[in-house]
Amino acid sequence: MVGFLIRRLLLVGVVAWGAATLAFFLLYLSGDPVDLLLPLDASPEARAELRRAYGFDDPIYVQYGRYLWKLAHGDFGVSLRSQEPALGLVLGRMPATLELAGAGLLFALVLGIPAGVLAALKKGTFAELLVLTLALLGQSIPVYFLGLVLIMVFGLKLHWLPISGYGTFAHLVLPTITVGTFVTASIARLTRNGVLQELRSDYVRTARAKGLAERVVVYKHALRNAAIPVVTIVGLQLGTLLSGAVITETIFAWPGMGRFVLLAVEQGDFPVVQASVIVFALLLALVNLAVDLAYLWLDPRVRYA
Repeated sequence: MVGFLIRRLLLVGVVAWGAATLAFFLLYLSGDPVDLLLPLDASPEARAELRRAYGFDDPIYVQYGRYLWKLAHGDFGVSLRSQEPALGLVLGRMPATLELAGAGLLFALVLGIPAGVLAALKKGTFAELLVLTLALLGQSIPVYFLGLVLIMVFGLKLHWLPISGYGTFAHLVLPTITVGTFVTASIARLTRNGVLQELRSDYVRTARAKGLAERVVVYKHALRNAAIPVVTIVGLQLGTLLSGAVITETIFAWPGMGRFVLLAVEQGDFPVVQASVIVFALLLALVNLAVDLAYLWLDPRVRYA
C-alpha cells in the first residue's frame, strides 16, 4: 500500500512536469506576447525593452530552463497585465470553481445513483423507461441551452432564484443543475447497467437464498460491486466539471476559473495561463489517485493485485 502511494505520488510529479512543459511550449508557439502587451504603434525600442525585461529575447531553451527552475522554487511568475503573482490570482478564483464543481458532483450522485438503482430494480416497467428517457435528455441537451432555459423559467418568469452572482445558496442552485445534469445522466445509466449485471450474479442469488433482506442484497452487495465503473466515471466527470464549467460560469456570471482563464488567453497573459494549467493538472492527478484508492476499498482483488 505504501509503495503504491509512493509510485502514484511520483506520477503526480511527472504529470505536473508534463503539464508545465506543454503549457510553456504551446503558449509560446501561439505568438509573441509582446505584440499583445503593446499597442500596434509601439516603437521598436519599446518592444525591445519589454522583451528584454521579461527575458523574451533569450533562446527558448534558456527560457524553458529558467521557467522550470522558478517552478521548482514555487515561483509561478507574475501576471503580465496586473503585475500580481500568477499563482495567487489562480488560487483566488479556484474556490468558486471548486464550489460549483463539488455542488454539481453532489447533485449528480444524490440523483443519479438512486435513479440507476430504481431503473435496475424496476426493469421493464414505466419507472425504468422514465429514468432512461430523462438520462437520454440529460446527455443530449447542450449546457448553454439548459442554462438559458433555467434562467428564463426560474429567474425571469417565476422569480424564484437569482440568475447571476455568487455568495448564497440561492445563487448556486441554477448553475449546479446546469453543470450537473449531464453527469447525473451518465451516473444513472452506468449504475443501472452495473446493478442489473450484479443482480444476475451467483453471489446475489446465494444472498437471497440465505434470507437477507432485499435492501441489504441490493445496496450492500450488488451496488458496491457495481460502483467501480461509477467511481471511474465520477473521476473523469469531475475533471470535466473542473475544466468544462466555462460556459456555465459565463452564463451565470460565476466568478470562477473558466472566464478568468479565457480572458488570460485572450490577453496573452502567459504566466496566469501556465499557472492555471499546472493547478488543474495537479487537481486531476489527485482526483485520479483518489479514484484508485476507492478501487482498493471497493474491490479487495485490486489490493491483492
